[in-house]
Amino acid sequence: KQAITTGGVTYREQPWHKECFVCTGCKKQLSGQRFTSRDEFAYCLSCFCNLYAKKCAGCTNPISGLGGTKYISFEERQWHNDCFNCTKCSLSLVGRGFLTERDDILCPECGKDI
Repeated sequence: KQAITTGGVTYREQPWHKECFVCTGCKKQLSGQRFTSRDEFAYCLSCFCNLYAKKCAGCTNPISGLGGTKYISFEERQWHNDCFNCTKCSLSLVGRGFLTERDDILCPECGKDI
């Protein structure tokens, strides 16, 4: 609530001191960093992904979808494009047919006996 005399930041048409404009989660300064918001609260990308992003069924890391990141979604699961591989032979299944057996995703060759 103090006057800004130099180097302020404007976010949602409101002025902020650089040192006051921080991530809602970890409190790191957001000035000059990539960030996003949810429900009027600003977050660094790391906190946002950990709190809100879907998790990859392959590597369990968040799928941010930021910067045009592509991902695969099937039923209740999602995968990074690089993680959408046959569970048995590791063949990429992006743009290909696949079969499922419980939690496994399989290429047609590996799944032919199920």
